[in-house]
Amino acid sequence: MPLDGFEKLGPMGIPLALCSVLAAMVVLERLVYSLKFGWQKKNVLSRLNKLLSDHADCSKPLRDEIVSDALEKLKVQSQSGIRFLRIIATLSPLIGLLGTILGIVTAFKVIASQTGPVSPNLIADGLWEAMLTTGFGLCIALPSIFLAYLFQHLSEQRLAALASTLNAASLEQEVMKERAIMSAGSVAPTQRDQAA
Repeated sequence: MPLDGFEKLGPMGIPLALCSVLAAMVVLERLVYSLKFGWQKKNVLSRLNKLLSDHADCSKPLRDEIVSDALEKLKVQSQSGIRFLRIIATLSPLIGLLGTILGIVTAFKVIASQTGPVSPNLIADGLWEAMLTTGFGLCIALPSIFLAYLFQHLSEQRLAALASTLNAASLEQEVMKERAIMSAGSVAPTQRDQAA
């Protein structure tokens, strides 16, 4: 029975099914990545903190640039596939619309080939194909676009939290450097005073 409905999608059935399968694959991959990232968040943060502490002797702008580069690499991993999911969300309704047009063309061909009176049953088959492809395209597009924005939001939120934590750690290193310089500067005059 489901194959009967699939045949009614007409020539756009295969591209729509392909879009559906690709969208499902991307969504599953992003879900696995999100779960994996959640489990490994402490490891990622400790690696980034180690990177920050390895460059503690560098100036703050250079240190921040190094961490920024590492965060950019994480961003690429974190947002992988989201653009492709948006493309599928854009293409699916357009493929459905093309199926609608082809279904209406089919309906008019049937009407044109009739020499006698035209019954609604003749038109219904082409319109069925037309409406079904549009609906199927939208059923792919709506969850795809929603999930693309959800994954984008989660990615941005995670990266912002990491950036904030690392910025606080970098500022703490800078404060410790300043205190060390200030304490070294205040010790030097007292030693000169004792020598005099």
